[in-house]
Amino acid sequence: MRYNQIDVGRSKSERTARLKKIRRLAGLAGLVATMSAFGAEQTASAPEPSRVVVYPSAQTIPARGKLPPGASNEIVMNSAIGGHDGAWIVVKGADNISAQLSETNDGAPSLNIDFGHFVKFGAEKVPDALIPWDGSSINTEEQNQPIYIEAEVPYGTKPGVYEEIITVEADGTETEIPIDIRVFNTVLPKPNKATPNNPLTSFNVSPQTYINTAANMYEFEGNEQRQTANNALYSFLAEHRISPGSWGFGEPRTTSGYSESNKWWQNSAQNMLNEAGQDEPSFSAMRIPISNNRTAPHHFIAGLDPAKPETWCKYLGNVRSYWNSNGWLKNTVPYLYGQDEPGLEGQKLVERQAEVTHKCFPESKVLLTGNPSPTGVTDFLANDVDIWSVLASRTYGLQRSATGVNRSNLYSEAIAKVRKQNKSVWSYTYNGPDIPGYKATEPLSNPRMFMLWNALEDNDGTLYTQGVTTYDNKNPLRSLADGGEHVLLYPGQDVPIASARLEQILYGLEDWAVLKTINQRLGASAVRNILGGSNLFSADQRGVNLACRAGCELVDEKKFAWPKWSKDSSTAQKIANARLQALKVASK
Repeated sequence: MRYNQIDVGRSKSERTARLKKIRRLAGLAGLVATMSAFGAEQTASAPEPSRVVVYPSAQTIPARGKLPPGASNEIVMNSAIGGHDGAWIVVKGADNISAQLSETNDGAPSLNIDFGHFVKFGAEKVPDALIPWDGSSINTEEQNQPIYIEAEVPYGTKPGVYEEIITVEADGTETEIPIDIRVFNTVLPKPNKATPNNPLTSFNVSPQTYINTAANMYEFEGNEQRQTANNALYSFLAEHRISPGSWGFGEPRTTSGYSESNKWWQNSAQNMLNEAGQDEPSFSAMRIPISNNRTAPHHFIAGLDPAKPETWCKYLGNVRSYWNSNGWLKNTVPYLYGQDEPGLEGQKLVERQAEVTHKCFPESKVLLTGNPSPTGVTDFLANDVDIWSVLASRTYGLQRSATGVNRSNLYSEAIAKVRKQNKSVWSYTYNGPDIPGYKATEPLSNPRMFMLWNALEDNDGTLYTQGVTTYDNKNPLRSLADGGEHVLLYPGQDVPIASARLEQILYGLEDWAVLKTINQRLGASAVRNILGGSNLFSADQRGVNLACRAGCELVDEKKFAWPKWSKDSSTAQKIANARLQALKVASK
């Protein structure tokens, strides 16, 4: 995932050349900070000496100006076995920096360094792209230059405290920062196992867009590089606990199912093997390759119309046979997502889709986006829909009606009814007001908070259809539109480049898994005590306290009911405190 993995086997000169190319494409080369670049801050006096400070990984780091409160001079990371944690090191006011890690002892978690590269989102610059970095001398981009450091705790690591040191040199002055990595006696579920305490995911991804963009940026010379990039993309997603909503080049082209071809992009059989894993699956949730109502007809997978499920059976049988022969039906959830946010007619279609899919692919689960109806309109789907994916902002209810009817739990009561039927409840979200989302222009803590909210409600999974690799120009490492809502990773020469938001999603999924374990052992009140007691959400042992304009326990300027949640400069430390408390409870 990081430098010391992707550069194994390369010579020092090869690594240096590779890093220089990435920096050039990202706009890093030659960006030497000078006092004149500081605008209004330039003065005739000598510049102040640079300052090196540490923040939790979920902290928003501004490009310029005053740094957030709560800085530290040491790094403390907390992780379960099989997990990760990270931290920001911010160098303020330096022109040139380098970093060097101490030698890691055998059996200790691995440490990786990234350069926090600023990407423009409209007028705002955000250190969102975590460029793999060997720590060699590099010019800073902004007055506040972040360095990202991550600990990866492999399965089999012994619990305990591991001590390391990173030395940061800023304009010739060295600063030693001690690192404590505290590994707790709690083992995370493996990303490819659908266990009760492993949150499931489905994120929309376009490998075609990713590969085309990477090929243009890094000047790929042939199809071998393209195929390698495609395989690396899916491996990267698996490492981040992200199950893809599309198999891209691994999707069947005809109703006969998977087929071989001497053209790699048409070789769906081999591509699917590379993407989904050989011998065992790479993902805990696997989308059955059937298009839904959001797909243009000329892009229908295998030419099958989602509105005509009666024509699917033979195809589904072929897909199931191939999946079963490769072991992908063990410990995974194969799901059909054949309709998105349907009305009543669409729900009737889902009923038909479910009948065919359950018959011809018996292990399948049918997923539907939309709230279970409180009026009973969707009761006829009770035996057909296996996964209800509910819009996060409509999980609870609405503000009091004009006639005075309390509707704050309008939807949550219907969702509780679905849970009693042993149905799975997922969330989904997109850019909207008043709930945490994935945009780079939101606080960096927001993606993490969204995952923690899922843990608060004990959801089973989450769906994201906005996109992971929807790039809108030739070089997404320079600028992105829409606040980056449709981009959660960047093209890399060898493997994808993580966004800071994607790392928070990963850590949040790990937190969610730990809190699920606590919920199963001690009940939902224990989870609320941790998240509410850390002042992340308006929740306590008795329940979640909702906020809206009128008719809720708390007052907030929202038409819909939702808990109050933390989103200021203190949130990152609160998240770190909540993780520590959860790990302590789970490890007892």
